[in-house]
Amino acid sequence: MTVASLLAILGATIQAASNGPGMMIAGRIVAGLATGVLLSTMPIYISEISPPEKRGMLVGVQGMIDAVGFWAANWVGYGGSFAKGDAQWRIPLAMQIPAAVLLLILVQFLPQSPRWLAQKNRNTEAQEVLTRLHHAKGPAFILSELVQITAQVEMEAEEQKFYSMFELFIPRYVRRTATSMLLMTLTQLTGAGVIQAYQGILYASLSFSGSTVLLISGCYGIMGVIGQALNLWLVADKWPRVRTLVIGCLILACELSILMALSAKYGHGGNLAGASAGIAFIFIFSASYALFFNSTTYIVAAEVLPQHLRSYGMGVAFASQGVTSLWLGQITPIAFAAITWRFLCGFYWLYGCCGSGHRVGHAGDV
Repeated sequence: MTVASLLAILGATIQAASNGPGMMIAGRIVAGLATGVLLSTMPIYISEISPPEKRGMLVGVQGMIDAVGFWAANWVGYGGSFAKGDAQWRIPLAMQIPAAVLLLILVQFLPQSPRWLAQKNRNTEAQEVLTRLHHAKGPAFILSELVQITAQVEMEAEEQKFYSMFELFIPRYVRRTATSMLLMTLTQLTGAGVIQAYQGILYASLSFSGSTVLLISGCYGIMGVIGQALNLWLVADKWPRVRTLVIGCLILACELSILMALSAKYGHGGNLAGASAGIAFIFIFSASYALFFNSTTYIVAAEVLPQHLRSYGMGVAFASQGVTSLWLGQITPIAFAAITWRFLCGFYWLYGCCGSGHRVGHAGDV
C-alpha cells in the first residue's frame, strides 16, 4: 500500500504537469498501476485484520470511502469547469495528490497483517499485532486466534505445490479462481462502470447539455454514498452474501429497464418531466448498486479463494475486471452514438445472467 501510494502521487503529478499526449498516457499508466495494486490489496488486508463477524461491515467501510471519493471527484470536475485554459484539467488531475499523500501517511500507522507475519515465521510479532487488534477480548481469544492462524499457514505450506499464482489454475483450485474472476467481470458488465464514466452521454440523451450535465454529475455522486451507508446499516454481515447479490441483480434489472423506456420515450427533448424521471432512475441505480454490489462483490470474490492464494487470486480477478472495463469503455461511446438507449438492453439481460451466475458459482464452491 505504501508503494502504491507513492506510484499514485507520481502518476498524478505526471498527469497534472503533462505537456502532451505521451506524458499524459505515461501518467495514466503509473496511476493505473497504483489503483490496481490498492484495489486488489486493501480488501485482503482488511479481511485479514478483521474479526469474522465484522468483516463485511469493515470492507463496507472501504466501499463507503470509495463512494465518497467518486462523489468528491464529480464535484472537482464541476469546479474545474469554471477555471480558464489548461487549469480546467490540470487542477482536477492535481487533486488526486492530496488523497494519495494522506493515504501514504496514514498507512504507516497500520499494523502488519498477522497472517502475513505468520507466513514469514514471525509469530511473536503476529501475537503482538493480534493483541493490539483484539485486546478487549482477552488473552485466551488472542492465543486461540494465533494458534488457528499458524495452524492454517502450516497446513497450507505443506499442501502448496507452486509458490506462485499458477497454483490458482490447477484442478483443485481452478473452479474457485474462475468463480472469483467471473464475479468481478460480470459485476463490471452490469453497467455501473459505464454509467459512472459516461453518465454525461446518458444525460445528453435525455436532452440536458453544457454545465448542467456537470452539475447533475456532481449530484449523482451522493447517491453512491447513500447506498453504501444503507449497506453498512442494513445489509453488511446481516444478509447472506448470495442473497444480497441475487436481490440486487433483480432490482437493478428493473431499474435499468425503466431507464431504457424513459430514454426511448423522452430522449428527443420537449418533456422536462420525462427527462427528469430518467435522471431520477440513474440516481436510484447508483444508490442500489452501492447498496447491493459495491462492497459485497469484493468480499465474495475473496472468500471463495483459498486463503494462501487469496492475494494472487484477487489480483487475477481484478485484472479480468480491468480488461472488461477497458474494452467496454472503448465501445460505449460508439454504441451510444449508433443505437442510443438500446445499448442498455445488453446490460439488462446480463443482470439475469449475473443473478444466476452468482448463485450457482458461489454456492457450488462453498
